[in-house]
Amino acid sequence: MNDDRSPLLTLISCIVCRLTMRLEKSHPGEDGKDIIQYRCEQCGRIERVTLIRGSWPSVASPAD
Repeated sequence: MNDDRSPLLTLISCIVCRLTMRLEKSHPGEDGKDIIQYRCEQCGRIERVTLIRGSWPSVASPAD
């Protein structure tokens, strides 16, 4: 299951206020990676983070 609203995505702190920023929006970037925008409710600072999705390791075939 793909859970794009993972709690880990909301754990970013403002470097000015040191408060947890809230997830404001997300959109696909030019290279296909998602860009997530956070906003600090205290000072209004905006941070944008590129989400890099990993791939599952391939299953090795059993040895003969």
